[in-house]
Amino acid sequence: MSLAHITTTDLNGWQYRAIGVLEDLVKAGIKAERYPLEWTITSSGTLRGTVDPYEPGQTDNDRRAIFDEWCRVLNAGEVRQSKRFSGGITLRAVFAQPTNCGDVRGSIVLDIDPALDDEDA
Repeated sequence: MSLAHITTTDLNGWQYRAIGVLEDLVKAGIKAERYPLEWTITSSGTLRGTVDPYEPGQTDNDRRAIFDEWCRVLNAGEVRQSKRFSGGITLRAVFAQPTNCGDVRGSIVLDIDPALDDEDA
């Protein structure tokens, strides 16, 4: 069994399709006054939305609420939790957005650092 050869045209097409989905997500977010995510599009057209870890004045609870809202809006799957090397945790949920040329897949990510001790602050 041989795998089909993926061309640069395929990769560019997948990215282009993801750009269209992202444009729709951003427009809907603006209309709903939803807090924006930091978005990345991979070469294979996968979207990754990350909750900004450095937004001044936001608590971990605020960031978790942003994550949860985007998971709900995107009808994301089960939230998975993993430990980070730094001692914090990463929350991740995957989603798929349908298009007329197939689904655009992606994930929503939230990194939570461990609480600082008084000595560390």
